[in-house]
Amino acid sequence: MLYKILITLLLITTSNAQNFKNQLSGGYSGRGGNTEYWYYNLNYALTANGDINFGSLTLKDSEFLLSLDRNVSEYNGAPYYNDQTIVFKFDLWANGTFSPFIIAETAFDEALGIKKRQNFGWGAKYRVLGDFLSVSAAFLSEKEEVFGKNNVYEYVDYDTNNDGVGDSLGVYAYSNYGDMPTFDYSRISIRPKLKLPLGDNFYYQTEYYYKPAGDDVLTNWNNIFSISTAEKWLKIEIRYNIKTDSKPAPKRFLAYSSTYPPSSTFDSAGIEYDRNTLQSSEDGFSDKYHILDYRSSDESFSIGVSFTF
Repeated sequence: MLYKILITLLLITTSNAQNFKNQLSGGYSGRGGNTEYWYYNLNYALTANGDINFGSLTLKDSEFLLSLDRNVSEYNGAPYYNDQTIVFKFDLWANGTFSPFIIAETAFDEALGIKKRQNFGWGAKYRVLGDFLSVSAAFLSEKEEVFGKNNVYEYVDYDTNNDGVGDSLGVYAYSNYGDMPTFDYSRISIRPKLKLPLGDNFYYQTEYYYKPAGDDVLTNWNNIFSISTAEKWLKIEIRYNIKTDSKPAPKRFLAYSSTYPPSSTFDSAGIEYDRNTLQSSEDGFSDKYHILDYRSSDESFSIGVSFTF
């Protein structure tokens, strides 16, 4: 449904508007020899500002945004980073003091265990200090799926001393969780945004998203520093991003094997976990698993070039 809404709005606006602008930026790094590693990131934005036509309806002083953020990397032949975010936003009376908008987002992030996260909502922006500082707030309806394949670790006691008694708790088998639940949230998003020109050739933009849904809180701090070149269509961009999740996705499910149940426990064996069976059940992941979570904070940094056309 979300994809149909985005495609419909995109076709309507692009078929009528004359003031669309494209911005493409990206970067690449690699290493070979003892370590085989490559990484690239791509950012694309389609924007329009001013009067935008929806058929016979003209919306004055509006702003349209459709953006894509993609990161992919490989380490020694295995996938390392693989994430993507697509955002659609339509802002009415964008240059006014008060501006209502609608927003939709779809994303995945394998490094954080997010198989799919989609939200759709509406909100408003208030310009605190002209073009420099604004604050936005939105109400979002969100769906989230997390990865669950091949990450159930079944433990038994191993007899390392060959005395017939299990004395070391270790993994006996790997299995699938099965169908992971889909989580629905009603989320609030609050975002202050600062745009700061630094002379004729330097520009800094920072925005901080705070998205609570009860005790599940997401934050996202985006920073962009751009340097203009002699060509107006070419810029150098430095991007820095920090994401946090107060309830990160499960990375590993720890279970006692039903084939050879151990006499020891995860606690007595010193095996780390983040959620016990009671917490796992309360969070919708069954009462038979101890869970090791992904880390709650994730950072990324990139340097690349940006093209405007």
